[in-house]
Amino acid sequence: MNVESDEALLLGVLGLVLLVAGIADLLKVSAAIGAFLVGIALSGEVADRARHQVEPLRNLFAAVFFVFFGLQLNLSSVPGVLLPATLLALVTSVTKFIVGWRGAARAGVQARGRFRAGTTLIPRGEFSILIAGLGLGIAPSLGPLAAVYVLLTAMIGPVLTRFDAQLVPLLDRKKQATPAG
Repeated sequence: MNVESDEALLLGVLGLVLLVAGIADLLKVSAAIGAFLVGIALSGEVADRARHQVEPLRNLFAAVFFVFFGLQLNLSSVPGVLLPATLLALVTSVTKFIVGWRGAARAGVQARGRFRAGTTLIPRGEFSILIAGLGLGIAPSLGPLAAVYVLLTAMIGPVLTRFDAQLVPLLDRKKQATPAG
């Protein structure tokens, strides 16, 4: 795969993805998993060059995927998944926040940076849509559940980040434990 021409590299990567996706389909495995494995298999300079070449396609097809996912969503099914999606969004928002807060704390980041690290992780749910898209044939309720979940977390994270100056003092134990003076 390590060819000099960027065009040949792009065509080689896309050909390999199509080949593996076709094999995956024959084995009744998700073509997306096959493509994912190709991405893992490429390494070093080839991976760096391929990433640069494929990035515009990724952006285009990601947008098309989300439009297609939205077109499949039946809005009448949203009320039935609103409560479970809200509970999932709340639980995962808290756990993602804790992971970001503690991870940044271990790196020596101050409270406001820890807060932002935690809130930045909250809206990361795009992969949920991908998994739900793969499972729509098995469990049709996954689509609306994932869509509502992603929309909720996409709102929770940025709203919390917006109010970091007001919320950080409530969470920063060092500041609360230190006497004024």
